[in-house]
Amino acid sequence: MKTKELKKYPVQVLMMTVTYMISMLLPILFSYLIDDILIMGKGDELWGWFGITFLVAILSMVCKFLFCQYLPVKIGIRNTFKLQIKSAENIMGMNQSIYAKKDKGYYYNLCSNSCGSYGDLHEEIHLKLVSELLYIFGILAVITYVNRFFGVFFAVYGMILVLISLYSARPLYGLQKDSMSVQDKYLGGIRNIIENKGGINAIHTESFFKKKFVACVDEYEKFILKFRFWNYLCAYLPDIVNQIFNVAYLFVAALLVFRGDITTGIMLMGYQYLGFFSSPISTVCSILMRYKANKIHIERVDELTEDAQKERENTTYKTEQNYVCRAKEFDFYKGAQEEDFLYHIGQLELKKNGLYVIRGENGSGKSMLMNLMLGNISIQDSKGNFTVAQDIENTSFLTYPFFAVDGSFVDNLFGIPKDEALMELLHVDFETKEIKSNPVNLSYGQQQKLALLRTFGADKPYLFLDEPLSNLDIGTQSEVIAYIKSLKGKKTILMIMHSDELDSDADGVIYIEDRKLYMKQKEA
Repeated sequence: MKTKELKKYPVQVLMMTVTYMISMLLPILFSYLIDDILIMGKGDELWGWFGITFLVAILSMVCKFLFCQYLPVKIGIRNTFKLQIKSAENIMGMNQSIYAKKDKGYYYNLCSNSCGSYGDLHEEIHLKLVSELLYIFGILAVITYVNRFFGVFFAVYGMILVLISLYSARPLYGLQKDSMSVQDKYLGGIRNIIENKGGINAIHTESFFKKKFVACVDEYEKFILKFRFWNYLCAYLPDIVNQIFNVAYLFVAALLVFRGDITTGIMLMGYQYLGFFSSPISTVCSILMRYKANKIHIERVDELTEDAQKERENTTYKTEQNYVCRAKEFDFYKGAQEEDFLYHIGQLELKKNGLYVIRGENGSGKSMLMNLMLGNISIQDSKGNFTVAQDIENTSFLTYPFFAVDGSFVDNLFGIPKDEALMELLHVDFETKEIKSNPVNLSYGQQQKLALLRTFGADKPYLFLDEPLSNLDIGTQSEVIAYIKSLKGKKTILMIMHSDELDSDADGVIYIEDRKLYMKQKEA
């Protein structure tokens, strides 16, 4: 467990251990009742024994509920939520190119199931496991002190129980690992329906998506049934061992009583301890089984933590002082395969505080150039010289798809200050509207205006705009063009445009044609 978000529990371990020690007093008191009060006929001590035993029993039950039942559950729940918050933070902060290697279903699974399993296992390993082991050694120490034979009997019983419990659980390990891809696929099927509900209804493909989802459910259902079978079998086998050793203990202990080696009270005390002994051993084995079976959840959370700490893709080529981007004899590949080649850049120099327009066919790689500069795409498969500004992170990026959260207009500015001048410029008339996220209850024009408010309002020195005029009426387009022109020389502006409204004001127009990128600079 590499994630440092969760701490150890020394105080809680002490509480659980003290609770177990209190519970171990009860068999000793029962033995005293039989051997020293009932058999010896000391009826005058019965009330005193009752008072002490009653208090010990009540204290034991209260402590068990608080420290052995509720406390671990409380810690496990808090662990889960801590990890979910940290995982969400890691996802938002991690390198985009690393994030894109996994499906969204993977991250849903990680934030729900993996964080839950990790949180519970962390508590079990560092709290329950330690406390239960101390409990086991405590029982062994007491019973060995009472009778050495009992100590050997208990030790053999414990080893057999551990071996059977762990060996019978081996099929669970492989099943759990194999299940993750099935579970990811299952969650991905749900995600497809939830996220694309409007589109599914629009083109009447409900039956297709239902068929796909039913296939995911069938596969996942078969796994669940198989996993539960082995899970219940593993839980049942220790009970069989317990019953066998309970009978064996009573037989052997009875022989010792007849021989005069132990008293009846000691026999019953040992029987109670035998019942106590199986519980922590079964718990320890269950924890070890769950740890091994759910190790993939731990690995996923730890891997996310490590990925979030990795430098952005563009860290190695952030060297420029006076340029936003420079490239020379650069072959841009989006992947490792030959067919992933996008285009060749002979030479490209984008100066700071310049205004540049990118033009090209759909799918030619316009947006990918912006993402490459921002470190959202890996450069490892590309060839040639490519460098960007050292402070390129100070970029406000108008990109797609648009997204919103359930809440007010201000909520959907995501903490960016509301600029009244920009509101007027964009003719925003939905400021009082309560916005929904799924589906978004804004028109495409309103979505674009809100996206522009976020982008312009962030007030960053670099402004990357992917089709800023999309879905805007003619009047608003003119206002946006005028506003962009007013920023020339004050900010570095890089825009993807399909029209030529800003060509005459641009310091350079970048064209992507026939797998080549070149720029026509403004004549002096």
